[in-house]
Amino acid sequence: MEMVLVARETVVKYFKRFEVFILPILKFFLGWFVFSRILNIGHTHDMLEAFSEAMSPTMLTMLFALLFTVMPTNLSWLLIIFSITVQVSASIDVAIAVFVFLFLIFLFYGRMAVKESFLILFVILAYAFNIPYLIPLIVGLYFPVTAVVPVVIGVFINSQIPVMFELMGGEGVGVDFADMDIPDMLTELPAVFTESYSTIMESILSSRVWVFEAVIFAMVVIVVYFVSRQAIDYAKEIAIGLGCVMTIFGFILMTVATDVEMSILPMILWTLVCGLIALFIRLFDSILNYQKAESVQFEDDTNYYHVRIVPKVIMSKPRRDERVERVERERVERHPRPRPHARMEIDE
Repeated sequence: MEMVLVARETVVKYFKRFEVFILPILKFFLGWFVFSRILNIGHTHDMLEAFSEAMSPTMLTMLFALLFTVMPTNLSWLLIIFSITVQVSASIDVAIAVFVFLFLIFLFYGRMAVKESFLILFVILAYAFNIPYLIPLIVGLYFPVTAVVPVVIGVFINSQIPVMFELMGGEGVGVDFADMDIPDMLTELPAVFTESYSTIMESILSSRVWVFEAVIFAMVVIVVYFVSRQAIDYAKEIAIGLGCVMTIFGFILMTVATDVEMSILPMILWTLVCGLIALFIRLFDSILNYQKAESVQFEDDTNYYHVRIVPKVIMSKPRRDERVERVERERVERHPRPRPHARMEIDE
């Protein structure tokens, strides 16, 4: 265990030292993954295909990832909205609906809660990696309780991605804009948009899975948030365990109360895996020595204070002089030098 703690301290020390370089690299890889998936949607309008074919997909993805890295967060969100709108521009009604929805999210939430809004991306990415149960645990541990909002938005957007592809595939939309002039397009657009809007609303109202998932994730976030901040030993570890239990029983209850078909065993296994990942992340946060915890009480003229102090476990590699001193002490203890015989002095 001591070696693990020393390795942890080394990783944390080097991360803090090179944080100014590591964070942009991580943001670049996040942008690379996000834009690689966005640029693979492939429903670009005919007028925009010439621009997309002028550059290879790899170079275009790298360009957007670099822009995502160096841009401020608000501009990064606008870049994502723009790229998604362009990729679905083959269906004008879908493009307008997607642009309006994403821009409203950015306008009323993204630009005000900049850091929390990135959780929408992480929720969608977690679904892509089949680990969505990890997000509520991490959000409850390290984010304010208001982070429930981006988690719910991410669950909703992920549930509507198949509907968007269905509309872009031509189902439910009976008008082709490819051969239309702009005046005819503007004339037909309200009717087509109304039809697409009806299809989207019907999908939202008929599918209850995303509602149950959003409710379960929101409850897990709230429980983990409040339990992890209690003044008890191993509060965060207990919060992760409770979050996993709530997730498992919540989805089991969803399958029992509704007609939703869901594989219970894979859900339980992935939830436990997500719990272990959350504990691993917690390992790099801080380790507390609860055996040396103590309570301090003091007061002043206006207040009485009761403070609980829990020291952190800090394991550092011993310095060279400390190692030399320890080795020398052990050598002396094992092989003590012979004491010289006392000489007797005889008075003359």
